[in-house]
Amino acid sequence: MSRFFAQRKKSGFTVVEVLVYLAIFVTVVAASSYLLFSLNDVIHRYKVHTVLYRSGSNALEQVEVELRRANLYNSAGSVVNASSTGALSLTNGATTTTFTKVGDELRLTINGVSYGNLLHESVVAQGFTVYQYPTAVGTLVRVKLELSATIGSTTKDVDLYTGAVVRGDL
Repeated sequence: MSRFFAQRKKSGFTVVEVLVYLAIFVTVVAASSYLLFSLNDVIHRYKVHTVLYRSGSNALEQVEVELRRANLYNSAGSVVNASSTGALSLTNGATTTTFTKVGDELRLTINGVSYGNLLHESVVAQGFTVYQYPTAVGTLVRVKLELSATIGSTTKDVDLYTGAVVRGDL
C-alpha cells in the first residue's frame, strides 16, 4: 500500500498546489504590470519637466543676453503687461531684436528677419509679459514667460522669469 502512495506522489501536482502556484504567479504579474505603468507615468512627468525647463531656460537666456546687450529699450515696439500678445523690442546700435508671442510660439526677429520659434515643438507659450521699471540708474526690464507642455497624458504648466537693466541706461 505504501508503494501505491509513493508512486502517486511522484506523478504530479495536486489541485491545491497548482492553485497556490497560480495565485502567486497572478500576484507577481499584477505587481509587475502596475510597476511598469507607474514607471511610464514617472517617465512622462520627467520628460515634461525636462522639456519645459530646458526650452524655457534657453529662451529666457536669449532674452536676457539681448537685454544686457541693448542700448535702448524700445517701449513703442514692446507690449507691456499684456500676456496674450506680449512683445519685447530692443535696439543695439543698428540691430533691432524683437521677441514676440504669436499664437503658441515665442518668435525671435532680428532686423526684420524671423528666426522662428525659440521653444521646443511640444512646448506652448501661454503668455509672454514684459514689465518695465524705471529706476535711478536705468530701466529694469523684467519678462515673465508662461509655458505649458503635454507628453502622453501628463501636462505641466510653469512660469519662468528673467530681467536685466538695459545697458544704454547705465
